[in-house]
Amino acid sequence: MNRKLLLPIVGQPDPATPKDVHLVGRYALGVTWADEHGSIFPFDRLRRDCPCGACAALTALEPAMGVARDIKKHADAIVVTWSDGHASRYPHADLRALCRCAGCTGGH
Repeated sequence: MNRKLLLPIVGQPDPATPKDVHLVGRYALGVTWADEHGSIFPFDRLRRDCPCGACAALTALEPAMGVARDIKKHADAIVVTWSDGHASRYPHADLRALCRCAGCTGGH
Protein backbone atom coordinates (compact mmCIF):
# COMPACT_ATOMS: atom_id res chain seq x y z
CA MET A 1 0.00 0.00 0.00
CA ASN A 2 1.36 3.40 -0.96
CA ARG A 3 0.85 5.32 2.27
CA LYS A 4 1.00 9.06 2.55
CA LEU A 5 2.43 10.12 5.89
CA LEU A 6 0.14 12.52 7.73
CA LEU A 7 1.71 14.26 10.68
CA PRO A 8 -0.40 16.19 13.15
CA ILE A 9 0.59 19.84 13.55
CA VAL A 10 0.67 21.22 17.09
CA GLY A 11 -2.58 23.05 17.75
CA GLN A 12 -4.30 21.50 14.72
CA PRO A 13 -6.62 18.46 14.66
CA ASP A 14 -5.12 15.12 13.62
CA PRO A 15 -5.78 14.87 9.85
CA ALA A 16 -6.47 11.13 10.21
CA THR A 17 -9.42 11.71 12.55
CA PRO A 18 -12.83 11.46 10.87
CA LYS A 19 -15.12 14.39 11.59
CA ASP A 20 -18.12 12.99 9.69
CA VAL A 21 -18.95 9.58 8.20
CA HIS A 22 -21.83 9.32 5.75
CA LEU A 23 -23.22 7.42 2.78
CA VAL A 24 -22.56 8.70 -0.73
CA GLY A 25 -25.50 7.28 -2.62
CA ARG A 26 -25.91 3.55 -2.03
CA TYR A 27 -22.49 2.45 -3.18
CA ALA A 28 -19.87 4.46 -1.28
CA LEU A 29 -18.72 5.64 2.13
CA GLY A 30 -17.93 9.32 2.51
CA VAL A 31 -15.58 10.64 5.19
CA THR A 32 -14.88 14.26 6.04
CA TRP A 33 -11.64 14.38 7.99
CA ALA A 34 -10.67 16.78 10.79
CA ASP A 35 -8.61 18.84 8.31
CA GLU A 36 -11.79 19.20 6.13
CA HIS A 37 -10.46 16.86 3.42
CA GLY A 38 -13.23 14.74 1.90
CA SER A 39 -12.76 11.11 0.86
CA ILE A 40 -15.13 8.81 -1.01
CA PHE A 41 -14.59 5.06 -0.75
CA PRO A 42 -16.67 2.90 -3.13
CA PHE A 43 -17.86 -0.13 -1.13
CA ASP A 44 -16.55 -2.73 -3.58
CA ARG A 45 -13.09 -1.17 -3.42
CA LEU A 46 -13.29 -0.83 0.36
CA ARG A 47 -14.10 -4.54 0.70
CA ARG A 48 -11.11 -5.41 -1.51
CA ASP A 49 -8.97 -3.26 0.81
CA CYS A 50 -10.20 -5.05 3.95
CA PRO A 51 -7.10 -5.52 6.11
CA CYS A 52 -8.02 -8.95 7.50
CA GLY A 53 -6.28 -12.14 6.41
CA ALA A 54 -9.46 -13.83 5.19
CA CYS A 55 -10.19 -11.05 2.71
CA ALA A 56 -6.57 -10.85 1.57
CA ALA A 57 -6.91 -14.42 0.29
CA LEU A 58 -9.96 -13.61 -1.86
CA THR A 59 -9.36 -13.56 -5.60
CA ALA A 60 -12.85 -12.34 -6.52
CA LEU A 61 -15.81 -10.79 -4.72
CA GLU A 62 -19.33 -12.10 -4.95
CA PRO A 63 -21.71 -9.18 -5.63
CA ALA A 64 -23.19 -9.34 -2.10
CA MET A 65 -19.75 -9.10 -0.53
CA GLY A 66 -19.45 -5.44 -1.52
CA VAL A 67 -22.80 -4.37 -0.05
CA ALA A 68 -22.54 -2.61 3.32
CA ARG A 69 -25.16 -3.54 5.91
CA ASP A 70 -23.91 -1.40 8.81
CA ILE A 71 -21.27 1.30 9.37
CA LYS A 72 -20.04 2.32 12.81
CA LYS A 73 -17.55 5.05 13.73
CA HIS A 74 -15.42 4.07 16.73
CA ALA A 75 -12.77 6.08 18.56
CA ASP A 76 -9.95 4.39 16.64
CA ALA A 77 -11.54 2.86 13.53
CA ILE A 78 -14.52 2.67 11.22
CA VAL A 79 -16.15 -0.76 11.11
CA VAL A 80 -18.19 -1.83 8.09
CA THR A 81 -20.35 -4.94 8.39
CA TRP A 82 -21.07 -6.43 4.99
CA SER A 83 -24.21 -8.21 3.79
CA ASP A 84 -22.40 -11.57 4.04
CA GLY A 85 -21.88 -10.94 7.78
CA HIS A 86 -18.16 -10.15 7.59
CA ALA A 87 -16.99 -7.09 9.55
CA SER A 88 -14.04 -5.05 8.27
CA ARG A 89 -12.19 -2.77 10.69
CA TYR A 90 -10.37 0.19 9.14
CA PRO A 91 -8.14 2.10 11.59
CA HIS A 92 -8.52 5.82 10.87
CA ALA A 93 -4.96 6.41 9.63
CA ASP A 94 -5.10 3.33 7.38
CA LEU A 95 -8.44 4.41 5.92
CA ARG A 96 -7.15 7.92 5.25
CA ALA A 97 -4.17 6.36 3.45
CA LEU A 98 -6.61 4.54 1.13
CA CYS A 99 -7.98 7.83 -0.24
CA ARG A 100 -7.50 7.83 -3.99
CA CYS A 101 -8.49 11.41 -4.76
CA ALA A 102 -6.25 13.51 -7.01
CA GLY A 103 -4.87 15.48 -4.07
CA CYS A 104 -3.83 12.34 -2.20
CA THR A 105 -2.43 10.46 -5.18
CA GLY A 106 -0.59 13.39 -6.74
CA GLY A 107 -2.96 13.57 -9.72
CA HIS A 108 -4.27 16.74 -11.29
